[in-house]
Amino acid sequence: MNKLRDEAAAGSSLLKFAMDNTTGPDTDTLYGLAQCVPTLSETQCKECLDYAMNQLSSCCDGSYGALVLMARCNIRYEIYEFNINTRTHLPPSSTLQPSPQGKKTSATRTAIFVVIPTVTAILIVSICIFIVLRRKKILVEKDDAMDMSTIESLQYDFEVVKVATNDFSDDNKLGEGGFGSVYKGSLHNGQEIAVKRLSKDSGQGEIEFKNKVMLVAKLQHRNLVRLLGFSLQGSERLLIYEFMPNGSLDQFIFDPPKRVLLDWNRRNKIIKGIARGLLYLHEDSRLRIIHL
Repeated sequence: MNKLRDEAAAGSSLLKFAMDNTTGPDTDTLYGLAQCVPTLSETQCKECLDYAMNQLSSCCDGSYGALVLMARCNIRYEIYEFNINTRTHLPPSSTLQPSPQGKKTSATRTAIFVVIPTVTAILIVSICIFIVLRRKKILVEKDDAMDMSTIESLQYDFEVVKVATNDFSDDNKLGEGGFGSVYKGSLHNGQEIAVKRLSKDSGQGEIEFKNKVMLVAKLQHRNLVRLLGFSLQGSERLLIYEFMPNGSLDQFIFDPPKRVLLDWNRRNKIIKGIARGLLYLHEDSRLRIIHL
């Protein structure tokens, strides 16, 4: 073991390892190894291996084999040629010999010093995984129940929205985009709304549409237009938003009379508000939205 210690310590910064065999008592062949963390210096490696070798007299005296694992080094000897890729490799049954009375074999030592901590670690990890999965299942079930309740509370009767927008008349039309037209409406309680009527060729099914509504409804920020609800009937897909009386920003930027209302102080506030809304979508919301 002293020879293996010196060879391992003299190794490079990439590998400090030595393995050899020799003839022992009763003409048995003894196999041993010594190994250090490569970042250790030669002196540090020797000191670590010396300490590990000193443990043999207290833990494994008289054993047919032993393995001492340290944080930065380890040593091992056996009466059989062992596989260095596993710490718990046992010899073939033909090579096992009865140990002297009152002495423990290396298999017993391995069970005490290696197997018990390993089993304990596996049990702890298994318990942690069970707790995490159980908690996740409870949260998912709770979220699903809340989603169903929220969807029901957000759905508007189609006829109510149709009346509110005067049957989607052109007089109530606020604008039109690639996904459909937007209409101004007024509910029976006097609340003004903006209704986006999605194109009928959007190809969205009812479940897909409701999932998107649920996603948008969870995005709540002062710099985002708030979704009030939705409506479904046949191929009709409606999104109901809060009405913004000042319209869109382009109506001010490209209108010479209105443009003068946007002094640089107000423009600066608008820019910051837009940036905060985008930052919320990209980084701060629980649901990350990639805005293109």
